[in-house]
Amino acid sequence: MFHFTLNATFHAALTPVFDAFHKPELLMQWFAPGDVMVSQVMSDFREGGRYRIVLLETSGQQYALTGQYTHIVTNEHLAFSWAWEDNQEESVITAVDIRFDEQDKDTTHVTLTHSGFMNAAERDQHQHGWMACLEKLASLPLSDALRNTH
Repeated sequence: MFHFTLNATFHAALTPVFDAFHKPELLMQWFAPGDVMVSQVMSDFREGGRYRIVLLETSGQQYALTGQYTHIVTNEHLAFSWAWEDNQEESVITAVDIRFDEQDKDTTHVTLTHSGFMNAAERDQHQHGWMACLEKLASLPLSDALRNTH
């Protein structure tokens, strides 16, 4: 099995960074690489709850990602299964594990591990996708996002 781990530091408080990984209105803003857009987010944010995220390419092609939340500790840890509905990859279901660490009141460190890939090509494709998404997330004004969602 193949996996990767990414480390990212965000210049934002812990709570809005954690929220960005599960609140639909925030996921819509960053959870797609490059010029791909998120067209729909459905989420039952609780352990055992399911999520479904639809991505839309500029060509009009849509892809749906689905999974289940397996572990949630608010502002500390988030884990969920990950599967593309088209089943075109060898790795039908993989796992995402995200740890959140408050460095100070305006800085949050995130460690993201995505595991369960059957081959290096799938692993590398997902790693590049996550890196592009995390760059988008880093550019969001998360303190403003937090104020606007309450």
